[in-house]
Amino acid sequence: MKLKASSMKSENGDKTKDKIGKTKIVVLGTGFAGSAFMEAFNRKMPVKNRDDVELIAVNHTNYLTFSPLLYEVATGQVYEHHISIPVCCNITDHGFRFLEEEIIEVNPWRNVVETRHGSIKYDHLVIALGTENNDFGIEGVAEHTMPLKTIKDGELIRNRILKSFRDAVSEEYMNGSVDGKLTFVIIGGGASGVELAASMKEYVDDLQLDYRADALAPRVVLIEAQDHLMKGTGGDFSNRLENFLKESGIELLLNAKVAKVTGDEILLQGGTAIRTSNVFWTAGVKSNPVAAMLGGSQVNKKSGRIIVDRFLRVPGFENITVIGDNALIASTGQGEFVPQTAAAAVQEGKYAGKKLAAMIREREDTDPFSYKDPGIMLSLGKFKGLCKLRSGIILSGFSAWLAWRLIHLIKISTFRNKVEVLSDWVFSTFQRRDVIGSQ
Repeated sequence: MKLKASSMKSENGDKTKDKIGKTKIVVLGTGFAGSAFMEAFNRKMPVKNRDDVELIAVNHTNYLTFSPLLYEVATGQVYEHHISIPVCCNITDHGFRFLEEEIIEVNPWRNVVETRHGSIKYDHLVIALGTENNDFGIEGVAEHTMPLKTIKDGELIRNRILKSFRDAVSEEYMNGSVDGKLTFVIIGGGASGVELAASMKEYVDDLQLDYRADALAPRVVLIEAQDHLMKGTGGDFSNRLENFLKESGIELLLNAKVAKVTGDEILLQGGTAIRTSNVFWTAGVKSNPVAAMLGGSQVNKKSGRIIVDRFLRVPGFENITVIGDNALIASTGQGEFVPQTAAAAVQEGKYAGKKLAAMIREREDTDPFSYKDPGIMLSLGKFKGLCKLRSGIILSGFSAWLAWRLIHLIKISTFRNKVEVLSDWVFSTFQRRDVIGSQ
């Protein structure tokens, strides 16, 4: 979704006039946070009160991407359209309106959202627009790496892996040199990078057998700037994770900072170079530019996230609620903040939906938002996983893998998508993964 900080007046004027007597709620973004908000608001708003409210959801696509499974699209385990969950129909079924629109500007002083086709006035605004990739200003990252944020990204990564094998086999047959074509490098050792690396290693091994390319010796390399993977999860979990990946044949480069990326090489600080044209970026994100529109003390300069109070409201603009990756929320720990995860976004959305419904019904709800850490779950290949529960107990192997599968299947909201993903899992586990590149 493209957003601009400049002030702009729509040529068509205000197309969405407030209806007399109705409270107008505008929700920007229909990802995990925005969808959770609308579901909670719908549950808590009785039918008899529906005529008092007009809710409009605005997003640049009419579907939600079930992002925890994007890495499986990239490595041939699930089909891309099976993790695309339609949201427009669900929204209208609740009696709300959906606009597939590009947002131009948010003006909190006039209570107006400007879109490409007109202006939308609001009484209450919910910002849940998610994040964009953050290259941290490293030279060549934007030009020469492939991110994993959208379904299209997943398709492009799968296509790149398959093309690399086709080209490498041909070049090896013709002249005996593959020149780094089968070196696959993931930059960023967070949950996304770890799961992508583990799944990519299995995918690459399968393709090596399919192409009878035993002599080509493909490599999967995971680069992390810190001295441990997922350091915030605790030493025991990090150590188990690192051992797990090393035993799988993944090369780990810890405490390694990327200085530059070119079309055929990664240069690390200290001078180490890795010859490769297959670089995948999972190292960081930044808040959607809508945050900058509020300006001043409301935006954290380092993260770009909007600072909110204990009720997820913007100080000075109490009719604006910010949830999901756009919100900077103080956690219970000293100096800690609620993480930018899907689980946190859902919790925030549910809280905000419940609270706003209570306010419109003139019910008092003074409980502040409290984040509950659900633990962490990682899928690390066929029948392999690693989980840390809220209690601190760590599960590994088949039990963790099965728990990951069950939890994610439950979280997929539509029955059709559940069946499609489950079918993909069965076939990719016991048969073969998708080896057909998309056009």
